[in-house]
Amino acid sequence: MRHIHLILATVIIFHFNLFAGDRSNIRGMGMARTINAVSQGTDAIAVNPSNLGIYDGSAVTISLMPIGVMARTELFSLDVYKRYFTGVPGPDGNRVAKTLTEEDKNAILSEMPENPRTRAGVEIMLFGITFRHPVVGGIGFAVIERAGTFITMSKNFFECAFYGLDSLGSEYKFDGTDFSAFWYREYNLSYGRKLPLRIGSVKDVYAGLGLKLIHGFGVFKTDRQNSYFGNYPVGVNQYILKGNSDFITKRAGIDLLSQDSSESFTLFPKPAGTGFGIDLGVSSQVINGLRVALSFTDIGSITWKNNLYENVGGGYIEVTGVMDEMKDTLETVLKGKKHKIGSFKTSLPTVLRLGMAMDAKQFAFFKTIPGKLLIAFDYIQGLNKSLGNSTIPRFSLGVEYRVIRFVPIRTGLAIGGADMVRWAFGTGFNTPYFCLDIATEHFGMIFMPRSFQMVSFAIGMKVRI
Repeated sequence: MRHIHLILATVIIFHFNLFAGDRSNIRGMGMARTINAVSQGTDAIAVNPSNLGIYDGSAVTISLMPIGVMARTELFSLDVYKRYFTGVPGPDGNRVAKTLTEEDKNAILSEMPENPRTRAGVEIMLFGITFRHPVVGGIGFAVIERAGTFITMSKNFFECAFYGLDSLGSEYKFDGTDFSAFWYREYNLSYGRKLPLRIGSVKDVYAGLGLKLIHGFGVFKTDRQNSYFGNYPVGVNQYILKGNSDFITKRAGIDLLSQDSSESFTLFPKPAGTGFGIDLGVSSQVINGLRVALSFTDIGSITWKNNLYENVGGGYIEVTGVMDEMKDTLETVLKGKKHKIGSFKTSLPTVLRLGMAMDAKQFAFFKTIPGKLLIAFDYIQGLNKSLGNSTIPRFSLGVEYRVIRFVPIRTGLAIGGADMVRWAFGTGFNTPYFCLDIATEHFGMIFMPRSFQMVSFAIGMKVRI
């Protein structure tokens, strides 16, 4: 049990001390992050800069620190956590740790995939403002904070924690294990405008460019993990331990987790790395009521230069002895060897976005529906696996419906990407001068609170002039 609690504590520490994505786009999050063709004003920054040139009903838009957070795990559901890891009533009425039986351990492991993933992230637009002029176009500036952690752990980790080195012999492999975490800040200056083009029946064409300065505050990544070990009986109370501690991890920046660290948390630490990136986007209303959009975001990298360390596995081991001696040897070897290294780079999470949005009232089939209906579709393709990015294609369908003009109802469905199927929901109070929006990307948690494995929430406000 001590080993299990240590693993759980490590996961929690990573989550709440340290995602590049679209989670500060509250309107889009309520539509399952279907945002490429519908984002305007400050929502267009870092998504599709061409949309800055499109009139959104105001000359100036100011975002008031919209924030989105997410946490998801495949380790076990909330119900399993409460049942086995929150203790049981003790003799004095206080809760004490529950001793897991063999049946309990098997039940926990049976619900766990071979390489369970745990993800958490937060994104905040600390400041965002856009200006739009019908001739000049749209200009936007934003400061966006992004942090996240992504952990994939081999199921063998938990089997080892549950059963240890078995007296009958045991084998454990840790292939597929990956730990990564990051924290960086983006200063984004973007511009979009309508192009003086005339292409057949196409109504308009907008193009945009975003330039960004990146300040990196911390990163941790796994470059390799191929460790394994096993113990085998060779005599009376004698065993041979064989294995290979083969891994490489790198980190840079602030070190809040080390016991000997003298650093304390601050909102404005000295950057440990700097980088540059660009966003490119085009958007066009191909026919009345139907807009298509294409963008490439986060093309660039961060160079890390401060507080750089690499930890390398201890190599091959083969030891003969009694069980307790081997446990100490194994613990020493698995820690690896830490040493300082020179600067290294991490790519920004480059993404290709293709989307379309339909003003349904412009089409005869929907004209009898009361109110205003917007239907949108996005295809998102990550082009690398850096800083939480995923190369698994993501598809989403989002809807925004307004029967009452000031109260939008948003929902959406997404599949693919790094997470499971998601049903999103959002709403708000929108006037021509002020907007308050809230959203969740996992609405199902309301209906299945005991079995849910993901939670997300976002809230933000805007002022329009």
